[in-house]
Amino acid sequence: MSRRALACIGVAAALCSSARANAGAGDDSDGFLHRMTTAISARLAAVVAARTPKLVPPVPIEVKWRPQRIAGSVDLGQVVAIAAADLDGDHHAELYAVTPREVIALSIGGGRVKEIGRVAFGAELAVAAPRDVVGAAIEDGGAIVACVSTRVRGVRVRWRGKQLVAEPGEPGLAPCVGAELVRGHNYFTDGAGKFYSTRRREDLVDDQGRKQRVAGRVTLADTLEVTIVTHAAGDELRNKSHEVRGVGAAFELADVDRDGRPEAIVSGAGAPGDPDHVAVITLGSDDKRPMYRHEWKGGVVGVVAADVDGDGRPCVIVAVRLAGANRVDLWRLN
Repeated sequence: MSRRALACIGVAAALCSSARANAGAGDDSDGFLHRMTTAISARLAAVVAARTPKLVPPVPIEVKWRPQRIAGSVDLGQVVAIAAADLDGDHHAELYAVTPREVIALSIGGGRVKEIGRVAFGAELAVAAPRDVVGAAIEDGGAIVACVSTRVRGVRVRWRGKQLVAEPGEPGLAPCVGAELVRGHNYFTDGAGKFYSTRRREDLVDDQGRKQRVAGRVTLADTLEVTIVTHAAGDELRNKSHEVRGVGAAFELADVDRDGRPEAIVSGAGAPGDPDHVAVITLGSDDKRPMYRHEWKGGVVGVVAADVDGDGRPCVIVAVRLAGANRVDLWRLN
């Protein structure tokens, strides 16, 4: 319901309350004012009920963890970030890998990975780029906004028919991470703090069907800080904060089992390329006892949770790369 509609209803309710008080002063329980205020109150209640969105609680699903590598290693270059979205409207999310040079679109299905398009960043190189290349990618208005520290500008990637196209983005990495890259380093600052990476989700609901906005960032202390904003009745906002320690830059936020309690899917805090792991942790639970954990000999460079096969269930996809290698192993965990 809009703020203007709520304000109008509030004014009408106040008028009704005033009318009731005046009616009561004259003991007019069966008079015109009493009947009018009763009728208005009933109409207001009906309007509020009609405009209140119907809550649809999520239906929990059983998650079967069965890690499997998808096909063989894929030569994508130095992948620094990945995102997933269904931009072409086929009800199967595509994977978008960000490298220092370009954004590569991949489809996943039938146990194989297929490249379906790639677009390059602009030619203008960034100065004082960090030694460790960093990047980010988010879905925004039917496009993927991708940024990388080696380029002055990012790109907005979308499909035009069957062709993947890129439009020039804003300067810097701010459109992707909401903060500026600290010159010469591999972390960001928004004035209030410094962090390695950030994610947000606005498509989740709680166990009653109320919309949730979930946002998280990994601080320089390797701590994932997550804030959950729940839109309750009457647009009242309820906030919850959670922390998970010992987290690497690659992470995802999702509700894998559809129980209304978001999970943090986190990598380890080791050096890039070192043996790594992914842990799936229900926010608010004991992070030492994750829902699931799997280890690799290479480093985790990206994690996404998306419906890649069109069955309505989010799949956890992990990109793993050995230090210095250009080939990436893509793993499906469930």
